[in-house]
Amino acid sequence: MRKAITALALVFIAAHVLALPPTLEDLDSINFALGVQHFDVAKHQPHPPGYPVFIALAKASTGALRASGIASPEARGLAIWSAVCGGLMIVPLFALFLALDRSEPRAWWTTAIVALSPLAWFTALRPLSDTMGLAGAVLAQALTLSAMNGIARPRTLIWAAFIAGVAVGIRAQTSLLTLPLLAVALGWRPLHLAMRERIAVVAAAAVGILVWGIPLVIASGGLSSYAVALGSQAGEDLSGVVMLWNMRHAARGELVRVAADALIYSFAWPWGSLVAGAVVVAVALVGLVRVALTAPRVLALVVIAFVPYAIFHLMFHEVVTTRYALPLVLLVAFLVVQALRLAGPRVVALGASALVIWSLWIAAPAMVQYGGSGSPAFRAFSDVMDSTRSDPDPGRPRDVAMHAGMRRIADWLRGAETPMIRASHGHEWLALVETWRQNPAVLISYVADPRRTDLALIDPASRRGPTRYRWPFVEPPFVGGARPGNADVYTMRPPGWMLDRGWGLTAEIAGVTAKDGYGPHLKPSLAWIRTRPEAATLMIGGRHLDDAAPPVRIALALNGAPLESFTTPAGYFFRRIELPAGALSKGPDHPQPEGGSAYVPLSVVSTSADGSGRQTPVALEQFDVQSGGAPMAGAESGWYEPEYNPRTAQAWRWTSEKAVLWVRPIGRAVTLTLSGESPLRYFESSPTVLVMAGAREVARFTPSSDFTQSIVLPADALLSADGRVTVTSDKFFVPAERGGPPDRRRLALRIYSYSVK
Repeated sequence: MRKAITALALVFIAAHVLALPPTLEDLDSINFALGVQHFDVAKHQPHPPGYPVFIALAKASTGALRASGIASPEARGLAIWSAVCGGLMIVPLFALFLALDRSEPRAWWTTAIVALSPLAWFTALRPLSDTMGLAGAVLAQALTLSAMNGIARPRTLIWAAFIAGVAVGIRAQTSLLTLPLLAVALGWRPLHLAMRERIAVVAAAAVGILVWGIPLVIASGGLSSYAVALGSQAGEDLSGVVMLWNMRHAARGELVRVAADALIYSFAWPWGSLVAGAVVVAVALVGLVRVALTAPRVLALVVIAFVPYAIFHLMFHEVVTTRYALPLVLLVAFLVVQALRLAGPRVVALGASALVIWSLWIAAPAMVQYGGSGSPAFRAFSDVMDSTRSDPDPGRPRDVAMHAGMRRIADWLRGAETPMIRASHGHEWLALVETWRQNPAVLISYVADPRRTDLALIDPASRRGPTRYRWPFVEPPFVGGARPGNADVYTMRPPGWMLDRGWGLTAEIAGVTAKDGYGPHLKPSLAWIRTRPEAATLMIGGRHLDDAAPPVRIALALNGAPLESFTTPAGYFFRRIELPAGALSKGPDHPQPEGGSAYVPLSVVSTSADGSGRQTPVALEQFDVQSGGAPMAGAESGWYEPEYNPRTAQAWRWTSEKAVLWVRPIGRAVTLTLSGESPLRYFESSPTVLVMAGAREVARFTPSSDFTQSIVLPADALLSADGRVTVTSDKFFVPAERGGPPDRRRLALRIYSYSVK
């Protein structure tokens, strides 16, 4: 059996060393690499608590790889410790399970299941501290349990305590796996420990911590400076993150949803898919019952070894980051084998072999793809940097901008010759607005987080792309929660218009507007429109949000001069305004704004129509300005407010059973593209969807899955219908009538996007 364990460890190390990734990826890995360059916890190089042992070893490996001429020494210098420690961990894993079960064959199969599980196998490739930290914790656990069960001498606890202390310097959460078990061992009666032996164990743990703790505090500028950095990280970790602890006061339904997600991401996804994970967890539950009934002492040790970490993980971790669930794979694997032993040793071997084969079937291709391409966000930035440096028109100003989540990559990759536009998280579009106001000629390469929707505030006609960079495998088992991850790259020329504060074109933007205290009922909502001599059409739409309030008056002013005003009752409004030639030109009526910008401001203000001064909430959900000949589309009626699901990064609008789009007639055929969700999620059979341009039927379809329909709208049909295109469905539902929330909307189609070209 020892030969098999050694062989598995060597094969594991060899396979992973050959597939080390060419890039960094998660923010933590970037922080680690910056820490290798210059250790400064206050600057998150790396992030607190500092990971001093991991950084010290990574400095050595990175230097050696760089001296050897190995490509990407920073990423591979971090990742090599995951690969090596993942292989070395196999030996103490076997010892750990042998101490719990006393059967070498079962300990072998449990070890194989853990080592080859999708999560453990893949995490051992990543330039992060998770695998190395777990290896240290497993070694300490194995030594502790071996001593407690009489397999090793009691003095082994001293080494276990020292290793546990050192492991905290690799990854702080390892303390939850090692210290509770050591505390129980100190009082374990069969060991008959003398007081001096207990003191020696405690001292060994303290020495293990001091070995890295003292240099860490010194390098951080003293205890007070380190405490400040640690406190700031704790505040960041506990705020703005979906975790059970933050949701404890939420509504019951939301709390149940978050708790279910925590269990799914922690126990099911690590096995490669939800179906496989459900099977594995079901078998593990059988094993839990078996151990509880036949070996309560073993169950107690398992609880002490893993449950403190499990509780902390479920309560305080952002569980979509699946690598945090890595220690729980050990617990589940042990219980799976304990369940299989009910049917005898052959079933143990067959069941474990099947799980191992499945795991490698899932993980091996992902390993090859990851080792070949690395992080999509890093590839996106590298391509942007290369294209910027090789710009065929170097005389034209060109900047690189990004969502704030991508900023750490820019910190790592940027060159002094590449201008970077920086902005605060949640307000990135404002930096674009300011850049183009100051320099209306600049081209911008924008590296976008596909989960964000704020680029809707910039004229979509001005951007080319996106070029999409994606993980080539399903994310949750392998890189779930990695930030940054996927990326979209846009090339953006100076836009025809751009929106400032106070708008609600998407649910994300509406949330930022509300948080900032903006909106046309509170402060003028501002747009910037590029000057032009020709005529243009302006489109604006939104929602009067208070059914009990009187109508409101919406007033638009262009460059300080009144443009148009109208009154709207509670509910939805949509308006088209024709701007004659010269209306957007610089001249006596529209003087050049201060600073010489090529953009003129449009302000939108809403007030109570009855003159009472009441502040009635108004959301501005649509905007567009285009010169003649450019297609436009807007939701005129029958459309509900923008919505967004942060779990799936999906934005949408519901339609009623009759929804009207206004599509601008431009004298030639226009292609309308509708993308939406499968109606079979809500109906027993597919609805019939009819698309009409005035009285002419232009399309009919019956979607039975997620759909994208491209529909040609003839020029004459659009013209005769004054641009009105009606989308009807013969099925709709009211959520409140299905036992759902008190939502009385008549919902027919969930539309992800619509566009015209």
